[in-house]
Amino acid sequence: MPGKGDKLGRFDDAMAFDDGEVVAFTVNAANGKQLRVHCPLAELGDIFSYLGQLAKAAGEMRGVPMPPIPQTHNYLAPVPVEGIAFQAGTQPDETLLVMRLSGFDMAFAVSSSGLVALADDVQRIALTLSAGSRTPQ
Repeated sequence: MPGKGDKLGRFDDAMAFDDGEVVAFTVNAANGKQLRVHCPLAELGDIFSYLGQLAKAAGEMRGVPMPPIPQTHNYLAPVPVEGIAFQAGTQPDETLLVMRLSGFDMAFAVSSSGLVALADDVQRIALTLSAGSRTPQ
């Protein structure tokens, strides 16, 4: 079994090459160790998915209730999205929220029953953001 490993320091030296088909970056550990990673652009979705599954497992291990999503500003690292769609999931009560990024898609599993709340939130936010100086209805 692998050990705890080295503490993450930062990511550096991001670049794309091979006509945008391959990306590369350096993972720097806090102790100065480095790992240069390169992979096809399409595999970035696999990396995000892997880290998302890891975060889910860590959250379940902690066994604490999920706090509500803050309604004020919180720290986020936005990822540019070029399109959004829905797709049937692998389970009967699962719908995939698909985000089209530059060169690959990412899918987020949402319970189908949660789509109603999601739709209400999207409508409310869209009305608020598009209202400008008008008051949303």
